[in-house]
Amino acid sequence: MGFGISRRARSKKAKGGLRSLFGKAPEAQEIGDRLSRLAKRMLGDAVTDVTTRRVTLQLHPAGSPVRISVLPDGDLEVTGETASIGPGYHTHVSDVLAPVLAELDYVWDGDEPDPKAAMTGWLAKELAGGATRIGIPAELSFKIDADVLTPMGPRDAAWRAQVIDDPSKGADAFAWWEGGPGRAELATAMLALWLRIPWREPLDADERALMGDVDDALRAARKADRTLPLPNAEWAQLLEHAGAKAERIANARERAAGQLPTIGYRRYPFEVEVDAWTLELPGSFVGNFEDERYWATDGDRLVELTTLATAGQQTSQALLDVAPPKHPVIAQITDEVRRGRAECYAEGDLTIIHGIMAATPEVAILTCKSKSGDPAWALAAWQSLRLRTS
Repeated sequence: MGFGISRRARSKKAKGGLRSLFGKAPEAQEIGDRLSRLAKRMLGDAVTDVTTRRVTLQLHPAGSPVRISVLPDGDLEVTGETASIGPGYHTHVSDVLAPVLAELDYVWDGDEPDPKAAMTGWLAKELAGGATRIGIPAELSFKIDADVLTPMGPRDAAWRAQVIDDPSKGADAFAWWEGGPGRAELATAMLALWLRIPWREPLDADERALMGDVDDALRAARKADRTLPLPNAEWAQLLEHAGAKAERIANARERAAGQLPTIGYRRYPFEVEVDAWTLELPGSFVGNFEDERYWATDGDRLVELTTLATAGQQTSQALLDVAPPKHPVIAQITDEVRRGRAECYAEGDLTIIHGIMAATPEVAILTCKSKSGDPAWALAAWQSLRLRTS
């Protein structure tokens, strides 16, 4: 776990001694029963799992779970990663739990350091230790020429050096830096814009709901504080993709004052691992594994990848030659490891690129389909196929 909250809370009543004569601290079983009931009543939909030993909360759509554990001595332990969102969220976690602790007659055990200084100090140490991904979900592997990836965008070597020298310079890596009206909503929107929005028309109800949630968050932030720096260029593009009314799109464009949209990791290619291979695709694609194959689409284009491992010791060229071409060959690859061939043909209004890549003892078969007639994107995907390095 990265930097986060890790605090204990204890009963105001003594566990033993003379003070316990005026009321003894509750046992673990008793406090667990009370906590489980209070959490469901006071925290509502934020509760994702509850037992008499532990309560699990989801306090932010981009955050990791926050857990309240009941310790054997009756104390409570609160843990959760907060650095992927920021010190404002770190403080928010404590604020959300304060009424629950008050109801239990519990208090925090000791004071906590200033979250801003502690979080930027942690960031500087991570960067000094060579970290290149800060708060980026492990499943996201974007191909970007940048020294550091943060939840608020890529950063260069100069930024890294600056933060290591002066940790306070790292504040811009966090979406929720401080409290105040609209800050929570803006952070929610910014994290989704950077990490989740595909920058095209939604493919399904979930993507449409995501775009609606971001729109709602931006509207709430603007209503709460009109001085907040909103991503108006990206907001206008989001509204366009979501099919909003022309007037709303025009108003957002006017607020953007001619700025071009740049926010969003999914504007960049990403890398996916499929068995022994890696494949690069545009960030607008979404995919899944199904029936021993990987498929991905952005609504207009489709890729399907199947792989196989051979048992023999044939060369890469010999593996490629096992399947002679059936359609016109438009590209070939010959390097130290790989041998590949890409064929192109039409099927109705679809342009199909059928690519084979062999690298002893592995073979990958990639099929790309689109109506555009432009094979460049498909050839780039096929050319990106490489054996995994680990």
